[in-house]
Amino acid sequence: MNIIKVALTVALLSSTQLAFSKSSVEQVSQKHQEQTIDVTRKYALDNNKKEPVIVDYKYGMKIDVAKLIHQTKDVEVCGNYKKIMSYEDAQGELHSVRYTLLGDCRSSRG
Repeated sequence: MNIIKVALTVALLSSTQLAFSKSSVEQVSQKHQEQTIDVTRKYALDNNKKEPVIVDYKYGMKIDVAKLIHQTKDVEVCGNYKKIMSYEDAQGELHSVRYTLLGDCRSSRG
């Protein structure tokens, strides 16, 4: 009976930790995305360009990167998170693409 209680307690604590971990990763990722948006907005204003609308990446989408403006910082996390890449194309137009990246799970390495 005690083994069952211990197993349930461990399972509950693990799921709570996982939920907290996921929400904190999303918060950090969101903060980094907002920084990219701010840098891109400032770049657009400073260079008299139109601020780009963020487009979600779709498989096969053509991306013409002539100049990288800013890219969301990586987050050390187990699982997926969102990043934004802002760039100028060959015609000088600004673009922002949001994509999902698989995190580098360093804690699982031996």
